[in-house]
Amino acid sequence: MIKKDRFLKYLGWLAFLFSASAFFLPLTDPDIFWRLSAGKYAASHLGPPRLDFLSWPLPGKEWLDLGWVSQFVYYLAHKAGGLRALFLLKAALLCLVLLVFRGLALLYKRPAFLPLALPVLAAVLSGGSDLRPENFTLLFFCAALYVLEKCRLEGFPRGLAFRFGAFLFFALWINLDPGCFYGLALLGLYAAGEFFSELLPRLKGGPAAGHGRSLEYLKLFSIGLAATLVNPYGWKVYPELAGHVFRAQAAGEYLQGWAAGRGVPYHWLCVLAVLAVSAGLAYFALWRRHIVHAHLACLLFFVWAASESSGSMPFLLLAGLAFALSLPWGGLPPMHWEKLLRGGAASWLLLSVWFYSSFIWPHYIRGASFFRTSSVNLAQFLKSNKKELSGLRLYNNGDWGGWLGWELAPDYKVFLDGRRLFEDRERELEEARASVGTWSGLIEKYKFDLMLVTLNEPMVPVRQSLKGGKVELFWRPAYLFYLPKKDWAVVYWDYRVAAVVRRSALPAAWVAEREYRYLRPLDIPNLAQPVLAGEVSLSGLDRELRLFLDSHPGGKKASSNTALVSFCEKIKAACAEKGARCLL
Repeated sequence: MIKKDRFLKYLGWLAFLFSASAFFLPLTDPDIFWRLSAGKYAASHLGPPRLDFLSWPLPGKEWLDLGWVSQFVYYLAHKAGGLRALFLLKAALLCLVLLVFRGLALLYKRPAFLPLALPVLAAVLSGGSDLRPENFTLLFFCAALYVLEKCRLEGFPRGLAFRFGAFLFFALWINLDPGCFYGLALLGLYAAGEFFSELLPRLKGGPAAGHGRSLEYLKLFSIGLAATLVNPYGWKVYPELAGHVFRAQAAGEYLQGWAAGRGVPYHWLCVLAVLAVSAGLAYFALWRRHIVHAHLACLLFFVWAASESSGSMPFLLLAGLAFALSLPWGGLPPMHWEKLLRGGAASWLLLSVWFYSSFIWPHYIRGASFFRTSSVNLAQFLKSNKKELSGLRLYNNGDWGGWLGWELAPDYKVFLDGRRLFEDRERELEEARASVGTWSGLIEKYKFDLMLVTLNEPMVPVRQSLKGGKVELFWRPAYLFYLPKKDWAVVYWDYRVAAVVRRSALPAAWVAEREYRYLRPLDIPNLAQPVLAGEVSLSGLDRELRLFLDSHPGGKKASSNTALVSFCEKIKAACAEKGARCLL
């Protein structure tokens, strides 16, 4: 027996290590940068921001930064070790979730189930495996579930220390992440389920049980609710959260930012696990008459929440797996139990290895971080030209705003970032992307002078006449139409973003020195015919190639520069052929 216990212990830790590998994926969420800006503000002012200080359209607007303590922690970690420290912090928080869940399994005396439960839990959590305040909510939710189950099985601790600890727990949670209301929901559902259990004998015609346990859960709920007022914004957090939830439901979104969705493998793995858990719960409820009404109330609530949005899936899975482990599996007939354990373990092991090798481990090649919404060379260009550019009305999309605010503040103010302050403006941008005309109206409305255009633009077919009367069909990037060349000039670009300035907002000499008139992003393949027809000079191409290489370190041999260098060399080679009409 001792050898079996030791074997299960080692097997459980191996499952933990295997599962923890799901949490060391690179950071990709661009919101981390505005959160770092907020954390830096909190460290400098010894308190959270209350007014917007990062954007130019909403300076001084009230901002309820509900996760300010998380952001403060992020800033300290980044100051200590940069993005790698944030990467390790994220992994550590999610590994702690697994450790607390392991404690739940041991509380139920179910160590044999850990190799089955931990891999699927970690895999589903990895669908949102990025650094967000929601990581704290997952950890605190799992801890709250552990405490509630311990109270259910062993009774409530006596004295004020336990209640005071609950108060501090929720007071910290509300300042880490507004997802603490998941914990309040858990307390309320336990109270409701226990109240029903106490009332059930009367419904069956017998004497009602006392309401001691349900009242204890209700007291904890009241303590937690009171603790949520211990935040810098007081009662204002409630309408803020309610308004956001209603808006998010209307938009098909949710408070949490998890990546799981109907077309994502993590979602389907979660669905499969929930179905398996539901089958086990249904078996015990219908055939063995084992029902914990608090568990049933929680599952019904989280199933409803998950049906509204996949963002609630991790909480449904956490609760469902825990409740499944609590079932009296030891009461099953020995032969059935042995077959179930062997067949289920083998199938689940194969599924876990396949899932991890297909959807998780391949991402490790990207390192600690992988941000498509940043550009070191763009930051250097903007910093070196801040005298001319920092006072202009800047346009950027939401994904780039956090990084720009972190990298360039206080010299530059962003148009918007990922904060809820800009939800209406994000909808405006979505509409603007639908047509060139809408873009033009938006530019006129906000009077932009500096546009940071991300290079995922749609291409527009255009018929163009060349010298000699020949007509060619060209596919041109959309920004050339809502930012026409007569009014706007491209002064910087790389393979992610271009900086386009309004000519009238800057000295003509400054623009002429930095403008790309020919080598404009996404439009370069269309240069071949005009150059060979003599409409664009080779000297003009050489000047702009030098301009590009000067703002992109590494010279001609740098991997990020070779495509453009190769194109220019091929154009020159074509011009050297007989019959070419290129201009020097």
